[in-house]
Amino acid sequence: MNVSKKIKAGALQYVLVISVIIAIIIFAFISLLYLQQKMTIKHQFAKEAIANTQLGFDYLKQNELEYDKEFSLDFLDNSEAKTTIIKNHWGVFDLVTITSQVKNESFQKIGLLGTQNIKRDALYLKDNNQSLVLVGKTKITGTASLPKQGVKSGNIASVSYYGSQLIYGNRKDSNSTLSKIKNIGYLKNLSKNYIEDSLINFELEEGLKLHNSFSKNTLIYEDNNSIVLTRLSLSGNITIISKTAITVEPSAIIEDVILIAPKITIKSNIKGNFQAFATENITVQSNCELKYPTALVLLDKEVLIANANQEEKEVHQIKIEKNSFVKGIVLYHSDNKVTNYKSQILIEEDTIVTGEIYCAKNLEMLGTVLGSVYTNNFIVNKSGGIYINYIFDGVINSKELPNQYVGLQIEETSNSVGKWVD
Repeated sequence: MNVSKKIKAGALQYVLVISVIIAIIIFAFISLLYLQQKMTIKHQFAKEAIANTQLGFDYLKQNELEYDKEFSLDFLDNSEAKTTIIKNHWGVFDLVTITSQVKNESFQKIGLLGTQNIKRDALYLKDNNQSLVLVGKTKITGTASLPKQGVKSGNIASVSYYGSQLIYGNRKDSNSTLSKIKNIGYLKNLSKNYIEDSLINFELEEGLKLHNSFSKNTLIYEDNNSIVLTRLSLSGNITIISKTAITVEPSAIIEDVILIAPKITIKSNIKGNFQAFATENITVQSNCELKYPTALVLLDKEVLIANANQEEKEVHQIKIEKNSFVKGIVLYHSDNKVTNYKSQILIEEDTIVTGEIYCAKNLEMLGTVLGSVYTNNFIVNKSGGIYINYIFDGVINSKELPNQYVGLQIEETSNSVGKWVD
């Protein structure tokens, strides 16, 4: 009798254990389904947030927004979704931050924007009532906008033109003005256009390794004296300003930073990318490799310097020396209409610029441009002579520039992302 009761009690205990296990399994299964459903919804919200940021950048391709102001846009008719766009200046480019939030899920993307033109011309030469003259191994491939006087072959120091045709592409007539740069007014006052509330001062020191996100306030270092950047690493949302000069040494690693000074010297063998803004001189020494999106910008404010016999204008120039590679923008701008016979941009032999050159005065081009050239005049200083609107051994080829390239804000072209930044 006692044995039978023990057996029944054991069976009941066994049933209870099985019931608990089944309950745990059912609870785990329900929890898994709930978690899976929650993750699916979370993933859907995240996908929608990512899609909204991309739609924001697509929207900017054809629409202009005011700078330094937050805009809210609705793309997918979701009342729980909010997408904001802020457009700021970052040198020659626009810095666009797009943030999308769908319920508790958010996504942010930051990009440098410029203009894109897949039908890019090789050359635009302002019409100054003088023909273009080609000498030596010069070769222009792509559409060329030229003065009404056209183009012809020429001769310098017994060297003639070697090409089988003058322009390897279509020809159009240029006019008496260069294409206007849309943000040139901002660039002329770049060092004065910063919003004080968005700046944080920091100290430069040898050995410094510093990255500043573009989602944060700009870090800025200013000095009245010359600045030498050596044995340090700077990247991101950083601006360096000198009222005298900036020198970048090969031991410095500089990425996406803005440099502002009257004179900027980039020493030989440097690799990196940055935007350099000067009012007097920019020199890129030999064997440098400046990656996209580099910008070398000289905004000329011509001055008179004392001379023993007379007063003459100091020559302000962007000079890129032999065997250097620049991917991005080379820009010389001046409102001074006085003619001179010096080169304001000098591209030396065996140098390659992949992108754009824009020169409001005289361009001496002995190297190669894979992209577009906009210039007031060409000039050649050779064999003791000065030749206006001559190109000697220069190469321009717009067909070698990738369609994805974005650059100067000129003409009515599409706004596109040149580089994603963090």
